[in-house]
Amino acid sequence: MAVACRACLVIVAGILIHLTLGTLYTFGNLTPYLTSYIRKRSSPSDLTYGQSVWINAVAAMGQGASMFFGGLMEKRLGPRLTVLLGAWFQSLGVMLTYFAIQYSFAATTITYGLMFGLGIGIAYAVPMAVGMRWLPKRKGLVNGCVVAGFGGGAFIFDQIQTAYINPNNLSPDLTINGDKFFTQDDILDKVPMMFIILGGTYAVMQLIGCLLLTNPPDLPVSYFQLAPSDEENSPMIPESESGDSRESPEQGAAAPASVNSSSKSTEQLVERSTEPIDENCVSPRDVFKEPAFYILWFIFLVNGQGVQFISSLYKAYGQTFIKDDVFLAWVGALAAVCNAGGRIMWGSFADRYSFKVAMMCLCCLFTVLMLTLGVTSLAGRWMFLVWICLLFLAFSGSFSLMPTACARSFGQTHYAKNYGLLFTSQVITSPISAVLTSSLKSAIGWYGMFYMVAAFSFISFILTISFKKKMPDGKDV
Repeated sequence: MAVACRACLVIVAGILIHLTLGTLYTFGNLTPYLTSYIRKRSSPSDLTYGQSVWINAVAAMGQGASMFFGGLMEKRLGPRLTVLLGAWFQSLGVMLTYFAIQYSFAATTITYGLMFGLGIGIAYAVPMAVGMRWLPKRKGLVNGCVVAGFGGGAFIFDQIQTAYINPNNLSPDLTINGDKFFTQDDILDKVPMMFIILGGTYAVMQLIGCLLLTNPPDLPVSYFQLAPSDEENSPMIPESESGDSRESPEQGAAAPASVNSSSKSTEQLVERSTEPIDENCVSPRDVFKEPAFYILWFIFLVNGQGVQFISSLYKAYGQTFIKDDVFLAWVGALAAVCNAGGRIMWGSFADRYSFKVAMMCLCCLFTVLMLTLGVTSLAGRWMFLVWICLLFLAFSGSFSLMPTACARSFGQTHYAKNYGLLFTSQVITSPISAVLTSSLKSAIGWYGMFYMVAAFSFISFILTISFKKKMPDGKDV
């Protein structure tokens, strides 16, 4: 029971940390305030929404570029210090945006884009890796629960942003080429200080989460031995802990020299895997020889187009026919709930069926929703709310299905580093999305952008059909 409780605490720690990392998804709610402030108080004065998406794109690029290094750091520094360094670097970037946004768009891109993303990447995968060490037979569920925090961060912080900046629910009062901006001083005066409030809040939450984040302890075999009647009812305890505890090749922690060492505090943690022998272990160097890696990489790449577009611009599109800023903030908040719940749902779906089946369903759903998103401007705000929530529910699956596919395809031993390599696809997909949005939106309009994103999702569906990777037991990944 003690082990089960501690495993749950580790999952809670991962969720708490990811709630702050997931504020990446508040950019869609934040961008009208941020873009409007830069236009009136900073530079350039002609900044558009199509250009401001570069902040979010650079953040995603930073996340993709640094995630591999998070895996390397965790092996040397341990999970707590690695996550704390990455998470606090993210929070520092947020707080420095207080100064950057008053200076220029370029400076804001560095602090709220690059620093923000680099910190997320370092801290992102480690809580999932630690959670899977505690519950190796529940990889999909663990990944889904932890990244649900990432998806759910916007539910909390969208509301904080709007309640602080626009408590009177003022509507944008400037329209340029169909896009709407705020010019009211009551709103713009509060924008810089908001970043201090957010960054400080993130830092406190991250510290609490890191204090709860621990690897499984080195306990004597007898600690895990259960009565025969209990064995079948203890899914929380890995089999390897009930009599055949093996060392991770990378972590190399030594077994206790004697039973007396078991009396030491369980806080003396060791870097040892608690799951059975990794029959499908692929090193970061060898993963480049796997065709399945490249298919997964390109699936992640094309799916990222939809993620970037919807998460960055859903509010800017909604403002074209909805004159209620608080309602749009609630759209983002409820979409964040779907983003969080969808990650758990898709992870459990993959556990029950397979990654391939789950990803094909995801791509079909997202394609249909994007093709019909334009109808919401005719049907009104409530259809818009439902469609945005469903879109977030759909694309959220990529972030629980991909970690699961990575662990099943290439093993748990090198998971953090291999997933970091897989996530490098986001380094490319983010600038592609930003370039397409900034260069094509004015030419093809909102509807044209919707159809283009739907086409990317359909390409992902075709790529998923070609994914043939099997697990050691012969089942589909």
